[in-house]
Amino acid sequence: MELIYQALPEMIATLIGVAVGGVGALYLDERRSLLEKRKRSQVILRNLKSELEDNFHRLADAKAAYEDTPYGKSFYISSIAWEAATAGGDLPEIIGYELTDKIEDQYAILLRLRYYVDLMTKLWFAPHDIEGYANIQDGFRGHILRALREAIDNHPNAIDHIAIAQTKLRAE
Repeated sequence: MELIYQALPEMIATLIGVAVGGVGALYLDERRSLLEKRKRSQVILRNLKSELEDNFHRLADAKAAYEDTPYGKSFYISSIAWEAATAGGDLPEIIGYELTDKIEDQYAILLRLRYYVDLMTKLWFAPHDIEGYANIQDGFRGHILRALREAIDNHPNAIDHIAIAQTKLRAE
């Protein structure tokens, strides 16, 4: 019985040490995960913002060509940063669901625009004697102009949301 009384304080101290150590390890692991997520968030947002800005400048240049001519001009819309950010499937958990939706709205417009620019570019290489060539060209041009205006109008909204998120990340 005396042995139990002598061993009891050591057993209690050991259990408390294990519990505190376990809680400490969990805290440190959670903290590491949070810092990693924050760092990944910063990189993703910086890349997306840069890509959207580059695309915006291309759109502004192309808009004039589509307004002034019936055939417009070909241009490239990049979505590499978006594709890389969404590849893991966990983008909403990293930057937030609302921000992901705002950025996704802008990329949906850009990808639709890329589709119509691609069709217009293919039409340029088609024979001009195709029945309805001018109507097809006007249709593509109309879709492109609407998408260009929509992308340009929505751009500040997407960039503002990214900038707000970046500011919050820096403050944390």
